[in-house]
Formats: sequence, structure tokens, C-alpha cells
Amino acid sequence: MMAEVYSILVSYNPNISELNQAVDRLLLQTKRVIVCNNSDFSVEFNHQRVKVFNFYENLGIAKAQNIGMKWAFENGAEFILQIDQDSIPDSRLVKNLLACHETLTKLGYKIGLVGSQDYDKDTNELSVAKVKKGRVIEGTSYIKVDQVLSSGSLIPFSTYNCVGGMDDGLFIDAVDSEYCWRTAKFGYLVVKDPSSLMAHKLGEGKKKILGFAYVGVPAPVRHYYQVRNFFLLCRRDYAPLYWKASNAFKLVFKLVFYPFVLSDGKRRFYYMLKGVKHGFSARVGRFE
Repeated sequence: MMAEVYSILVSYNPNISELNQAVDRLLLQTKRVIVCNNSDFSVEFNHQRVKVFNFYENLGIAKAQNIGMKWAFENGAEFILQIDQDSIPDSRLVKNLLACHETLTKLGYKIGLVGSQDYDKDTNELSVAKVKKGRVIEGTSYIKVDQVLSSGSLIPFSTYNCVGGMDDGLFIDAVDSEYCWRTAKFGYLVVKDPSSLMAHKLGEGKKKILGFAYVGVPAPVRHYYQVRNFFLLCRRDYAPLYWKASNAFKLVFKLVFYPFVLSDGKRRFYYMLKGVKHGFSARVGRFE
């Protein structure tokens, strides 16, 4: 019998037609779809297997996910699938993620969550870590990793029951990484299944700067959360040292170059400086 999988889709100012398509795709693979709508307008679905939470404000991805997770696990879910509104799962995504979890559990591993292999929806380029690529688990094609994207990840009730939900103080950036690190701290494995494919797009795409470096280009306010949350997570012993070091370097790079080479450079610099200030003062939640 197929496990009871509920998908949690967090939406923010979505294109309604695309949102409908996303929900339809998820209904083909999961028992129920929970739409957690962070927009200031409501969305409705006339389908008995779709549950909608309209918040009428942006609560942040972490808090929206937590509301969806709590409802799902209190209403029969054995697993939840996290998904972003603009992610496009392969038709076998859930089947493959469940197979990964079942196989590794039978081999005696304590699985915290299973992540998908995402690829750029515009270029079809696979997303592969440049430094920490993970380690293939002996006798399988599955990879033990430090973190995976929240979107496309399968989380069992056992993990939620032990680890809890997402850190909603982070609001948005690094929410998925923090959850993976915390899950590992409790003794669970974080696993990536290369056969579980999902098309995805980060932010507004990438831009080549200084003639050699390709950087992600998010909305300017995202720099605030990236910088602030870096300082917040540096205080936590379970955040990997390599992540702290690499992001310290990236922060210096962004502060020096982004104001001059990216559009809205002054606004981006303003948000980064606010992120530094609020990071040192340990402010959490939404930027005010």
C-alpha cells in the first residue's frame, strides 16, 4: 500500500493559472495538497483533496510550512512533500523518494529526509554542489549530503516528531539548510536521490559579473535575510564550519561588488547593511 503523502505548497503572489497547474500535478502523486498562501489575496480550490490556508500576509516560508506540516501530520499524513510554487516535479518524484526512504530504512539507516535532484528549468543544468558533493551510500545510488533544497524534499512524521518544524525566525533564507543540519544533529541522515528529478529556478536567475563569476540575482530585500541569517546561524554549533567560512567570504564579496555591478545596487547595499546590523543584534522574523 502506498504511504500517505501530503504535499505542502507555499505560494506568494502566484500566477493563478500556474498555481492551478502546480496543484494538479501534485494531486497525481500525493494524497492531499495543502496550499499555504502567503499572498495578500485569497486563492480557492474546489477539490476535496486540497486544503487551503489563506494568510493575507507574508508569514515567511518557514512559518507557512510549519502550519502546513502541523495540519498534515494531525490529519493522517505519514510523509509530507515540501514544494515551491514554481518547482515542477517529475511524474515519478514521490514514488522515487519513497523508494529511497524504504530501501535505506530496510538497510538500517535512520533517515531524516530525502531530497530531490533539482535542475534549472530554463537550461536543464543539474544543480550540483561545488565543494561538499556528499558521499554515495555503499550499495546504493543514494547520496548522504549535508543539506538539500526544501522544495522537493520528503519528510517523514518520525523526523517531525523528533526534530520539530522549520525555524520561522529565519523567515526565508537558509531555512532548508538549517533544518537539514538540525536533523543531522538528532542523528538522522539527510539523503539526496539522483533519480528524483525536479525542475526549479532560484530567484531571478544568474548573472555574470567581473567577467568570470556567475552569481544569483534575488530580489534586493532577499539580501537582508541572507546576511542577517548568516550571522544568526554562525552562533549555532550544528551549522557546518565550511558553510560559515564560505558565506563569510561571499558576504565580503557581495558588500564590495554588488552595489556597483548589479541593478538596484544601492538598495541591495542598504539591505545588506541592515542585515549585518540585525544579525549582530539577533533580530528574527520579517524585515520591518
